[in-house]
Amino acid sequence: MLAKQFVSVTARRYAGLLVNWHTGASMKVLSLVTQKGGTGKSALAVSLAVAAERAGERVVILDLDPQGTSASWYETRAAETPAVLDHNQVGVVPETLARLRAAGFTLAIIDTPGIDSHATRGAMREAGLALVPVRPSEADVKATMPTVRALEAIGRPYALVINQAPTNRQARLTAAVSLRLSTSGEVVPVPVAIRMDHQYAYALGQGVHEYAPEGKAAAEIADVWAWCRKRMEATSGIPEEKRGA
Repeated sequence: MLAKQFVSVTARRYAGLLVNWHTGASMKVLSLVTQKGGTGKSALAVSLAVAAERAGERVVILDLDPQGTSASWYETRAAETPAVLDHNQVGVVPETLARLRAAGFTLAIIDTPGIDSHATRGAMREAGLALVPVRPSEADVKATMPTVRALEAIGRPYALVINQAPTNRQARLTAAVSLRLSTSGEVVPVPVAIRMDHQYAYALGQGVHEYAPEGKAAAEIADVWAWCRKRMEATSGIPEEKRGA
């Protein structure tokens, strides 16, 4: 019944995903939120989704951004999973999440617009963990603060992740930004560097694990996902061995 409500391009493969999956599984919600554009949020979302699926999660991405960056990635993608629902398919976010949970998904990743919008605020409220991507510059750090204040105001768990970080020659800049961010909230200990693997993987409808499984980008994404998973499990109190059961 759920799949019949979704009629856009992603739905042609979505229906088959629900047939063999059981109901009643616990589902975590990881919302990527920032009120600033250009942070690489969608590329991070799709590669985290692939990494989580490879780690055993049953993953769906909710693309709330009318620009549809994650949905466009899925349209290019050869594989049927992770599923992506575009902003027209999602409807009322809490109700959609409830149906996805009942369908057996264990992780929903919400990709939001890079503006202060109703969709972004809704994704914040539903988050088991809100992940806030920040580019390593003083301007980006300052632009992140309204998002941090909004998350603190509604009492949702959040963490900041440095994204599109420079590589080794400017590692001190990343370290300085990480220290600066740590005064505003918890920081994911693994920065995600700016690497061409992310661009090439997106163009092919892949995650970096699929494009270059032995590459540094894949290793960083795997570490970020492992950290987020542990953080969400600690918040929920669900033991790791029961995930996906």
